[in-house]
Amino acid sequence: MKSQPRITLTDEDFQEIFALFSSPADEERTQVYDQTSDFYFGKHNLADEYSLNEEKKEFAVDAWRATIYYLYRHGYEIRKDGEKYDLGKSSGYSLNGNDQGADVTNGTL
Repeated sequence: MKSQPRITLTDEDFQEIFALFSSPADEERTQVYDQTSDFYFGKHNLADEYSLNEEKKEFAVDAWRATIYYLYRHGYEIRKDGEKYDLGKSSGYSLNGNDQGADVTNGTL
């Protein structure tokens, strides 16, 4: 069996994931990639401390959205039982004006 490659993340990747995680709204997600915005992922110092003040389910939803959107944006695919999943829609973000994405708050992907 051929060995499968591992995903290796850089500090820039971790900055982007953190920025997505801490900017869960659609408008904030757009600003994560705007270099002039305070939400721009490259401005995050990974050595700074961060504390959470939210419900566990909200934390889980935000973490899911950030991770899945990151994978979607970087061209990864997820398959289970031979079926390919739409990561863009599964992220829960609105990807265009007509698509509201998945309702991840109730577990619908």
